[in-house]
Amino acid sequence: MPIITRENWRVRYQWSQSSGLRLGAADYQGIRVLYAASVPFVHVSYQGDAYGPFTDELRSTTKDVVLREIVKGFDLVVKYDLYGADYEYDHIWRFHDDGQFGSMIVIHGPGEEIHGRHTYHIPFRFDLDLSGASGDSFQARSPLGTWMDVADEGRTFPSFGGGGDYAWRLIDKATGKSARLRARTGDSAEVWALRYKAAEAWGSWGGAQASAPGSPGSVPAIYSDGQSVQDADVVLWYIAHVSALDRVSACGPWFALDGFPPPDEDDDHMDDHHAAHE
Repeated sequence: MPIITRENWRVRYQWSQSSGLRLGAADYQGIRVLYAASVPFVHVSYQGDAYGPFTDELRSTTKDVVLREIVKGFDLVVKYDLYGADYEYDHIWRFHDDGQFGSMIVIHGPGEEIHGRHTYHIPFRFDLDLSGASGDSFQARSPLGTWMDVADEGRTFPSFGGGGDYAWRLIDKATGKSARLRARTGDSAEVWALRYKAAEAWGSWGGAQASAPGSPGSVPAIYSDGQSVQDADVVLWYIAHVSALDRVSACGPWFALDGFPPPDEDDDHMDDHHAAHE
């Protein structure tokens, strides 16, 4: 599994036949943040069931991964282009030196239906490990701005109506380390917190779905059975629902870390140009 070591991060990644560029373990400042992350597929539904629905696997004509330097960070970038320009997606995994990170899918579309009468439903799965294999707790921000425990598995929405602020977080209460999560404006996003299960982990690799993610009978709802998401091994599924009306769109969640060592004060990062790409 290739490894990127730079900008205070050490990130492992791999290709999957159907779910594209996946992340393995990722460490920030030498501390484990992530066990695995992926975008299993894209589900496309149409008004009036004029077509489909379809499950788009994230496949490419090549397995090229572009390492792109950005200000105080880096991107891992791939293009899913196996089905042609009308069904193309770009995928970006982004990491900043202060502990921010996220995943973005750029939808090029529009496919056969060019009047914006279809919707892309895109699940992003993050298996965060702030306290190791267990011991994390899921919280949501209240309308008053305070963090409140969410007791059991299930679906949550931003309490204040959309993107622009961090609406959820996973926290290791024993150490205070946490990862805040916010939705991109326009994603109509929902977040499911689940307790890790072997079947749920296999679901991160993709597979055709009869209904949209988040709905009964599809991921991640099929793995939710009311278990506690406090002091547990918690997995987060972020689901974006993106209208085709804007033709080219971007979606995806964004994270910020708290309680981790601060980044180096040296802003020019000259040593990073010699960082390892193993």
